[in-house]
Amino acid sequence: MTNRPLAYIVKDQKPLVLAADETVGNACRLMRERGTGSVLVVDNMKRLSGIFTGRDAVRLLARVKDASSTRLAQAMTRNPTSISPSDSAINALRAMTEGGFRHLPVIDNGKICGVVSLRDFKGMELEEFARRHAVDSAGGTLDRRLMDVLDCTKPFTLPGVKSVQQACRSMRRRKCGGVLVIDGKGHLTGIFTGRDAIRVIALDKDAEKLRLSSAMTKDLMTISPTCHAIEALRVMNDGGFRHLPVVEDHKILGVVTRGDFTGIELDRLDEEEHLKECLW
Repeated sequence: MTNRPLAYIVKDQKPLVLAADETVGNACRLMRERGTGSVLVVDNMKRLSGIFTGRDAVRLLARVKDASSTRLAQAMTRNPTSISPSDSAINALRAMTEGGFRHLPVIDNGKICGVVSLRDFKGMELEEFARRHAVDSAGGTLDRRLMDVLDCTKPFTLPGVKSVQQACRSMRRRKCGGVLVIDGKGHLTGIFTGRDAIRVIALDKDAEKLRLSSAMTKDLMTISPTCHAIEALRVMNDGGFRHLPVVEDHKILGVVTRGDFTGIELDRLDEEEHLKECLW
């Protein structure tokens, strides 16, 4: 099915929902425990009033010293765009693309049904969305090398001695989801993303004093630009992360995320995972 109703996608979901007067620290701890990328925030009538994600965590750390004790009401993205469960995957992808966000609450007459993100959609749906909206799908090939996936933008890097607050401020200015952390020789030592920002808040760390080298995700996987796109997707899927640095001879060439791949490539990964389950 290339355009599933959202009711089908969220039917088994139990989204993380918290009151607006909960602290951000508690929200981040629960997000880490449940392995979820968002919190839906409700008012005293249980109506959706906001959403809190890693992007909001980065924004909060960029401007507030005591982020952990801040109330969700002050840190959330207010009045987020939502969508009906009777709407289709294509409509959800359109809303996410036009709005520039990754999480979209699904609401039915005021009742929270769930939240969808890019990873919830099938490759066929992403490919159909690309076809309808004339988004480049790289000719629908399964043989792309990562050098063909990367854009020409210089990768965003910072030295590990910079503070988390400085990194978050830079991420906000650049409107990017992560920063690659380097040592004195320019070699990659880690990565800092919204997921790491959530961990900093959950552990109640001082972002103004905490160095990136202490807050980043270390021992991260990298991949060569000569590898195929499907190989990068396998690495990201097996590791459970969204950002994969592309490195050659210690030179950082860029970062790929799930959104850089075509629906055909994503469907190939789904087929492989389904085959594994059948064989198991």
